[in-house]
Amino acid sequence: MLNNEIQPQWRYGDLREWMREAERLGELRTVLGASWQEDIGLAADVVIPSDEGPAVVFDDVPGCPKGFRLILNVFAGKRRNMTLGFPDHLSKQELSQAFFEHYVKKQARIAPEFVDNGPVFENILTGDKIDVTKFPAPIWHVHDGGRYIGTGCFSVTMDPDERWINAGCYRAMIQDRKSVGLLIVPGKHGYMHREKYFSRGERMPVALVVGSDPLFFFVAGTEHPYGVCEFDLVGGMRGKPVQLVRGKVTGLPFPANAEIVLEGYLDPQIRKNEGPFGEWMGYYAGGTSPQPVLDIHAIYHRDNPIILGVPPLGGGSDEMARYRAVMRSAMLKQELADAGVPDVTQVWCHEVGASRMLHGIAIKQR
Repeated sequence: MLNNEIQPQWRYGDLREWMREAERLGELRTVLGASWQEDIGLAADVVIPSDEGPAVVFDDVPGCPKGFRLILNVFAGKRRNMTLGFPDHLSKQELSQAFFEHYVKKQARIAPEFVDNGPVFENILTGDKIDVTKFPAPIWHVHDGGRYIGTGCFSVTMDPDERWINAGCYRAMIQDRKSVGLLIVPGKHGYMHREKYFSRGERMPVALVVGSDPLFFFVAGTEHPYGVCEFDLVGGMRGKPVQLVRGKVTGLPFPANAEIVLEGYLDPQIRKNEGPFGEWMGYYAGGTSPQPVLDIHAIYHRDNPIILGVPPLGGGSDEMARYRAVMRSAMLKQELADAGVPDVTQVWCHEVGASRMLHGIAIKQR
């Protein structure tokens, strides 16, 4: 069957439904009693580099409330196809071509639907009840500057002038019970939003989603045109509106069935040292630097919440390289077509270059 004849079928609508599908495929494992100090990070080094390794749920983490969990390695094995809505049998190149045919070429967008309530509001923590340290955020790499609760996360921000919503992936390190440091890379849309607020001496509202449906993270972690909302893109891919709720502090939107959301403000006057962190290129790239701190005014989480962990390992051996290879190859193929390059037969943003720094392009020779 040709990829353009394959019709996407979405078997999940949140992280828990995704986990049930991964279990159906025989690709979900549970580990009890692993520590956030060392064990989870060491396990990631063992499990993630294998292209066929299982997704792993860490439960009963010492020092964390019972039922507070973390999952890692969601994009590997047969479940990578399921994650993007396609049949199990496709190779990674066929999966990228299907992604190109059904999502990138069509560029469908469906505006989200706002609802009054959702599972994310099962627990609402404010004031002295705020304590981000109780979640099983690990030390991923031996020389990391702290516990990184935000690796498979995305930050929801709003342009203060144009009022458009962006969801972008920026790492988040725990500073204390009520704050996390956010490293927002210059040039990204979240950075543009932040600089507009900061240039006026204003705080920037942020809703940081650290546990969600994997598709939101994958879409938020790839490049899209200025002014395009990632929630519209996810809705277009699935063929139905994403259900969103509004934060009770900032009013920013986030998925109604998210697992964990930290809501608050970045203050232009408050910075704390963030990093170092072992990044996607395979080494400690940025060192330690003063970065703005998210002052958490509310934590929302489901009963028995789950952190989505996507730790970078480098060398093309992590799931960041795997999902970006599939999605960016399709996106680059479309960019080449838009630029008028004829007869591009295949594109691959190779994992060994972290799907950023080595691209292979096959063109029909004339």
